[in-house]
Formats: sequence, structure tokens, C-alpha cells
Amino acid sequence: MELRHLRYFVAVAEALSFTRAAQTLRTAQPSLSQQIRDLEYEIGTPLLYRDKRNVALTPAGKVFLDEARLVLAQAERAKLLARRAGEDIGNTLTIGFVPAAEVKIFPQTLTMLRAEFPATRIVMQSLTTFEQHEALASGAIDFGFLRPPVDDPSIDSMVILRESLVLLMPADHPSCWSSEVSLSAMADTPFLRIASRHAGNLGQVIDDLARREGVTLNAVQEVENVLTLLTLVSLGVGFSIMPDYVAQLSFRNIVTRPLSGPTVRAELMAAWRRDNAKPEVKALVRRLQEMQDHEL
Repeated sequence: MELRHLRYFVAVAEALSFTRAAQTLRTAQPSLSQQIRDLEYEIGTPLLYRDKRNVALTPAGKVFLDEARLVLAQAERAKLLARRAGEDIGNTLTIGFVPAAEVKIFPQTLTMLRAEFPATRIVMQSLTTFEQHEALASGAIDFGFLRPPVDDPSIDSMVILRESLVLLMPADHPSCWSSEVSLSAMADTPFLRIASRHAGNLGQVIDDLARREGVTLNAVQEVENVLTLLTLVSLGVGFSIMPDYVAQLSFRNIVTRPLSGPTVRAELMAAWRRDNAKPEVKALVRRLQEMQDHEL
């Protein structure tokens, strides 16, 4: 088993499509399919259900996906540490983030950070909330922007943003003509849930909302990647509920609408190891605390 097998499997598992995964990996689909078959043969059990239309993870595939991600993350950490040791590049600040931070936080923070520490190399890594927990604990990243909860005693954290939840629906959905939409109006529409490893407690916030509204969500798929979620919504597979940063992502055939009723918010957090003494970390915390007074 080689790292490429793990990369290929993770790509297919996240896209739930051999075609899209092959495009992402820039490889031929028959070759990708053969690599996955070789991997399954070596492991001794199927990792994916597939037919002409659908791809889904088997129970073994779900377990293997978590472990494969950890191995790949560790390999990236080893590569980064080796590069740091081999290159005299001075200070490095490695930041993990979920998409909301990229849209709402970075424009207000990274310019300041680069101006204050011009000799520091800032490395950005797009990671799920689950991956950031692992990377912070191991020291692979210095700072994370992620969804709660953060309950590791070795990690400090603070809420930096509370975002309103919005509905994402196909542009031809009947409710798209309303200025705001009740959750009950979507009860008969298939629901696409973002995976908890990506979004932390967002799923629980949505479930609590549905319970208060007396609505049973018809969840048909759990999606690992925000871009995949948007693709599925644009194709009319179902609707979803996400923090309002998604309204700033340009995507065809998708309409976002506020939820009617009391505003429901999702939290975005900043997190860093308590023993990380880098001045860049301290400066970033100060800047976020200044922003917090205006955002919360």
C-alpha cells in the first residue's frame, strides 16, 4: 500500500464519484478505478459500494477513510518538518482553516500579520474541523479556525464570529421566490447534511432548530466537502442549511434565503496550543480580540 492509494481513495470518498475524483487528481478514470480495486484487494474487504450511478462508503470504508486522512496528514507534517529542517527559512506560522475564515476573517487579519512580521512565512492549510483538532494537538499547525467544540485542555480557544444560518436551495425550488423561508416549507425536500468532522457542532445546531420547529429533516446524504455540497444543491439533489458565508461564494443554480423566525447562529472559533510561544500567535490573538468586540 502506497500513499497514492490513500490519496486516490480519499478523493473518491469525498467526491462520491470516480469521474469527479479523476478530474481532481488529473488522472484517467480507469486507472483510478484499478487503484481502488488494488487497495481493496490488499485490505481484503470492499471499501466502496458502486453501481453505474452511485458511489457510497461501506462500513469498512468509513473506518478506513478516517485512518487514511490521519496517515496523509502525518505524511504532510513529516514533509513540512523536513523542509523546515533543510531550509533556513526563518519563522513559519502554519494556519488551518475552514471556508468561513477564508471569506470573513482573513481579509481583516492576514494583511496586518504580514505587515507586522514581514520575515515570517505564513503557510495556509484548508482542513476540516476534525483535522485541525489533530493538527493542533500534534503541532502540525500553529493556529486553527474551526467549528466548536474545542475541549482539549492543551488548546486555548475563543469564539470570534457568530454567523446566521441560511437555507441553500436549487434555483428552481418553489420557496426561492420568498424573501425568507420557514424550515417547515422544506420538510418534503431531501436534506443534505454537512459532515460533523467538517463542521463540528453545526449539525447539532441544525437538529436543535428542527426539533424546536417540529420538523423532521429528510436527510439523504452526509457530505464531507462544502464545494461538493454546493454542487449537489445546484444539481437539484436537495437543500442544505449553512452559515451565511456561503452566500458570498459564487455558484450557479443556487439560491440562499434567510430562515424565518428567530435568528439561529453558528459559531466560528480560533484555537492555538497553550504552550505555543510564537509572537505571531500572540499578535493574531490580539487582533482577533479587537475584532471580536465588533463582531459579537
